[in-house]
Parts: sequence; C-alpha cells; structure tokens
Amino acid sequence: MLAALFFIGALLSFHPEDETLISSLPWNDISSAEARNAADNISNPFGLLGARLSAFFIRSFFGYPAILPGISLLFWGWSLFRQKSLKSALLFFLYMLFMAIDIAAMFGLTSMPFSDYLAGTIGRMMAAMLSTLIGLTGAWVLLIAVAAITSFYMGRGLTSLFSENVRSARENFGKPLGALRRWTEERRKKKTDKVRLKEEKKKLKRERNAVAEKGEAPLLADADPFAQPASQAYRVDEELFSVPAAQTGLPDSPQPYALTGVQASLSGEPEMIISAGVHEKEADLDERRLKVKTKDREPYRFPSIDLLEKVPDDDNRIDEQHLTESKRKLLEKLNIYKIDVVRISTTVGPRVTLFEMELAPDVKVSRVKSLENDLAMALAARGIRIIAPIPGKNAVGVEIPNGKPKTVWLRSVLQVEKFKNSTLKLPIVLGKTIANEVFIADLAAMPHLLIAGATGAGKSVCINVIISSLLYACSPDKVKFVMIDPKRVELFHYQQLKNHFLVRFPGIDEQIITDPQKAVYALKCVVKEMELRYECLEKAGVRNIGDYNQRLPEEAIPYLVVIIDELADLMITAGREVEEPIIRIAQLARAVGIHLIVATQRPSVDVITGIIKANFPSRIAFQVASRVDSRTILDGSGAEQLLGNGDMLYQPSDQPKTMRIQGPYVSSDEVEAITTFVGAQNALKNMFVLPVPDLQKGNGASMSGMQDRDGRDSMFEDAARLVVMHQQASVSLLQRRLRLGFSRAARVMDQLEYSGIVSEADGSKAREVLVNNEDSLELLLRNLD
Repeated sequence: MLAALFFIGALLSFHPEDETLISSLPWNDISSAEARNAADNISNPFGLLGARLSAFFIRSFFGYPAILPGISLLFWGWSLFRQKSLKSALLFFLYMLFMAIDIAAMFGLTSMPFSDYLAGTIGRMMAAMLSTLIGLTGAWVLLIAVAAITSFYMGRGLTSLFSENVRSARENFGKPLGALRRWTEERRKKKTDKVRLKEEKKKLKRERNAVAEKGEAPLLADADPFAQPASQAYRVDEELFSVPAAQTGLPDSPQPYALTGVQASLSGEPEMIISAGVHEKEADLDERRLKVKTKDREPYRFPSIDLLEKVPDDDNRIDEQHLTESKRKLLEKLNIYKIDVVRISTTVGPRVTLFEMELAPDVKVSRVKSLENDLAMALAARGIRIIAPIPGKNAVGVEIPNGKPKTVWLRSVLQVEKFKNSTLKLPIVLGKTIANEVFIADLAAMPHLLIAGATGAGKSVCINVIISSLLYACSPDKVKFVMIDPKRVELFHYQQLKNHFLVRFPGIDEQIITDPQKAVYALKCVVKEMELRYECLEKAGVRNIGDYNQRLPEEAIPYLVVIIDELADLMITAGREVEEPIIRIAQLARAVGIHLIVATQRPSVDVITGIIKANFPSRIAFQVASRVDSRTILDGSGAEQLLGNGDMLYQPSDQPKTMRIQGPYVSSDEVEAITTFVGAQNALKNMFVLPVPDLQKGNGASMSGMQDRDGRDSMFEDAARLVVMHQQASVSLLQRRLRLGFSRAARVMDQLEYSGIVSEADGSKAREVLVNNEDSLELLLRNLD
C-alpha cells in the first residue's frame, strides 16, 4: 500500500523541468555530487526516485493514465492487509491496466498541447497504428466501444466488490466512531437531565415557599376563628409538594412523601436493560477448499456463496421508543392484577422481542401464565407467548412481536465462522434465535426430524434451507438423498442432482418419487439398505457408521437422508404400508447413518401417529391453527401463537423446552442456481443404487388371489410374452400394458428374473431380455410347468 501511494504521488508531482536535471545521471547514481545537486533543484517532492518514475511512466509509457494501475496496486495491498483472496485484486489490476492503455490511445488521437503527457509513447504509437489502419473516426469508435464493453462486463463484479470493501471499511472504522458518538450522546443526555432536575428543584422550592407564606397569613389575624396552626398547614403542604432530601438538598423528614408524576416514572418502575444479543463473526465460505476429489476420481466443486443473493444492508438499530412503550403497557397491565416486577430486561430478535421479568417473591408464576390473552389485548399485538418460567433463569419471559420485523437470509446464516469451521457430521442451519445467534444443528445427532405446520407457514422453505445447508457442507461421497414428493412441485428443482446426490432405485426410472405406491417401494428399498448396512457393521465389529468409515475409509458408506415432503398424502393413500417402513427406519436407522426428514401440513393424530411421534424426538412446529395441533406436534401449546413466514418452535432431542427460531429465507431462484451449478459438473461414474427389497416378506395379504399353485403370479405368462415380444423389460412397461399396480408389477419382474427370462437389475439401466423369440419362450414355460 505504501509503495502504491508513493507511485501515485510521484506521478501526480511530475514536472517537465526535472527531466533536464536527471537526464545526464545514470540510474544507479544516488550519492555523487551531481546527484545531490539535482536532488536539491528538482521540483518533485519524492526525490530522485519519484522524478525518475514520473518521467519514465509519463513520457515513455502511458502518460498520466498510468495512475490507474497504481490505484489497483493500492487495492492489492488492502486485500493483503485484510488477508482476503487476491483473485479479485488481480482482476481489478488487469481491468485498470487495460483501461490505462485504452485512455492513453484516446489521448494519442488528439492534438492538444497537453496530450503528450496524457498519452505517453505507447499511447501515441497505438493511436498512429489505429488511425492508419481504420482511420481516425474508426479508431475513436473502436476505443470507446472497447472501453464501454469492458467496463460493462467487468464493472458489475467490481461494483459489488467495491461496495463490499467500502461496507467493511465503514464497519471497521465505524465501531470506534459509533462508540464515541454514543459516549457523546450519553454525556449530553446526562447534562440535559441534570439541568432539568435543577429546574424541577427550583420550581418545587418556589411553590413550597409560596404555599408556606400563604399558610402563615391566617395566624397573624387574631379575629379569624377558623385559622389553622402554622405547623399543621406546613405538614399538609409538605405532603403535597415536598420531594426527597436527596433531590432538594433539604434535611430528611420522618414523614413518607409522595413523588410527583415525573419522578414516579423515573424511580417507580424497574429499569429496563436492553441486551446486545450475539454478534456472529462473518466468514467467507469461498476461502475454504472448494474443489475435492470423489472416490471415483471425478473432481467435485462445492457451490459458491455468490450463488445466493446479496444480503441487503440493514441497520441494527433498536427501536427504543417501541420497547419503552411496550414495557409501559406490559407493566401497567400487570400492576392492575397486583403483579410486581422487580427487574426487567429485553432481548430484541429478528421477529420478536423477549421481555425477561423477575417477579416479586410472593407472586405465583401461574398468575402470569393465565394473563396471556389480556396482555395480547393490552399490547394490541398477535402472537403473545409467555414462557413461565424461562429454563435456567429466575424469570418469566414474554415474547412480543416487533414493530418492524427483519428477514433472515440464507446467505447471512451460512457466511459465518460457526458454519465454516463446523465439525458437525451433517450440519443444518435452522435460523437465528431471539438473541440473533445463528443456530446450527447436527442431523446425525437428532437423528430424525418431524416438521409440521399450516399451509404457507414455511415448511417447504425450511426443507430447501436444510438441503442447501447440506449441499454447502457435504460432498457427494458423504451424503445421498432419497426424495419423496407426493405434491410433485416442491422438490422438482433437485432433479439436477441426479448424477451426484440422488440415489437410484432398481426398476424405477424416477429418482424423485411422486407416486405413493412407488414411495412405498422406495422406503422398502431404504429398509433393505439399512439391513445390509447392519450386516456390514457386524462383520467389521463396530457400532455405528462413524466408526466404520474411520476403520475402513476405502469402503466408506455415505449418510442417507430420506426427505418426505407431505406425509399426510402418503398416509391417506398407502396407510399401513407406508407407516411400517417409516417406523422401522426411525427406530433402527440411526446407527447406520440413515436419517428421516418428514414434513406435513396436517398435524392430526391419524397422520402423526403415536408410534411415529415417539420415534421423532426432534421436531419443528410452524404456525398452526389451534392449540390441539400444537400439542399433537410438540406435546405442548405455543405453536398457535407463532407469526408465520418462518417463525418456528424447535424441540431439540436433548432439551425439555422448545426454542423459538426465525428460519432463513431462500428463494426458488437461489435453489435453482445451486442445483444448476452442481448438475453442470461431471457426473459420477459409480452411482449409488439401493438394493431390491424383499417384497415377498410381510403379511402376504396383498398377494392373495394373485398367485397360482406354483407360487407364480397369474399374470406371469402374459408378462413373459410381453417382454419377449418387445425385447425390453421394465416395471413401467408391465404397469401400462397389463394394468398392474407398481408393487405387483415389480413382483412379476422378479419372478421373470428368477425364471431366467430377464437379467438382473443393473442400477438405472434397462434389464436385458434373455429369451430371443416366442418359440423359445413357450419351450421354457413348458419346462417350468
């Protein structure tokens, strides 16, 4: 930075007469008498070196536009000082160098007397070459067009870069200035209060003296039979107008005195302490190692944080007037019911403000809890929630919505030091707490998550945030997804992850399941995968997937995250068939790294059954319609008082009480940008394919009336003739042509495989038909009989 400042200062101090003084001196002559004489006579304040640099760059190089690369060197030094990446600084240097050459050539086309200093030798040479080649007009048009196009394409990134650096510099230098401004405001406020109190004292003293003089006047009139003693009149006036001796400077009096209205507001209410909250340390996710090698030697690059929208500038000022007014109304309502508050403190969050009140020792907590509706009416606000008491504190909490709620953006919660340096296995960002702390949970420790809430409360956005968090934190070798979307429109963006993160099912072309019957089949595939993983753990002699991957890193097993976006639709259409594999996975799959995320907009007991809820210790409740729905999800009330738009109650598996969190917002465009970035990379060679489930296992009720005496399906021969005639075999072909359900068609396909008519399933590839013609098929069927 100092070298850049010296270079810019030397160029700006260029003087033409300095050239005659230093032209006869060699470059390495700095100590001779001639050099000292020249240094005393030159006009450049930066000495011989400054004069030589200015003469060389202005006369023999670009002229004064050479200052532009000097400015880029200054920015380079600033990036080194902040320990930031030099990629943007190098881009800015190339842009400034290109613009310096272009501007020098423009001035070389002019004939003004000072154009030699603004063009330099290189500018004149380029101007002469272009004017000879395409003419003077063509040269002007070309240079202006090149400058405009370069500034347009490179200026967009540079503008955001400069705004970010200016914002960072403003934050760094604004902290001490803000502290000084607050200190000055506090001193001014104290001085104003002191002057006001002095005026109050003088006014009260004058009124007291005036009343005392009027009270003594009747004592001097002997004829007045109704005169009062002076002492009695003085006591009355003291009771009305006197103030404590600490404020008036008068001696203490044994009588208790009432305070004036102004003083009562100052000392009668408990002082409100505003908590500063948590200030998360920001971090640039792009500074970590973004490019990694997968197991099949294909490079994979993590998505850049720049794919998410920039967080708009938001001042963190606290509306103290709104807080004071809410505190006044709250205390007034509590005073009506004779509830005394000893101490009160506030914590301002993104959407709500938490008032922590320490009650008097003789106040029951249940009295405050019963005033929830009364406090909501007094504050004219919706969503009043009372926490009685706050876990771990001797206080009662009242959550009141903010007058100006703030949106939490996904980029703001990902670009923090806590997420960048996280050591969690499957880190997911849930949002910000009331104390403005970014809350990050480990899906591997949950181990399953139940999400419920009304329509439009934020469930789908929450699922998008969870998936985006895993995409930013995990590589394809570490995590795979099974996505079941009965609504068909919520998870279609993630179709582009098919070559990296999505698993494949045997006999099914789709990788995002939308059909309820196929969803049952997919869940049974996951159950089969769970059983095979337990066999691997048993052979390796370990207890969980973490120990297995640590002992056998070459055979590491990825985590499997099963996402069901609408459980209610599956429970209605499939019922017991879908509940059974969900319960098995929820009960057994934690040790083998299979985790469920289930969302539903219908929190009723016929959807969220007791068995399902018992195996989902971690739950998220968004806004619901009634207290009954809240109890169905959380086993307690509170979700009916939420505000919607990402406002949630999170029930951790290791804590007895819920936490209020404001979920971040991620738009569909941002999700599409992330998935497009991942999908554009080279596909993995070895895709993760789930095993074929044991469809014959179970109660067998679905197979009654569909098998003959040999155990084959009644449609077996028709299916065999169909696949041989078309020379292709797939479950979907049997479904369409024979009008079979998915489960039955899959069973028929397995029987064809056992009979040697079709080959085994090979991932997502089509099965090979092993019988060439119908004559060979008839011979094979007779032999089977």
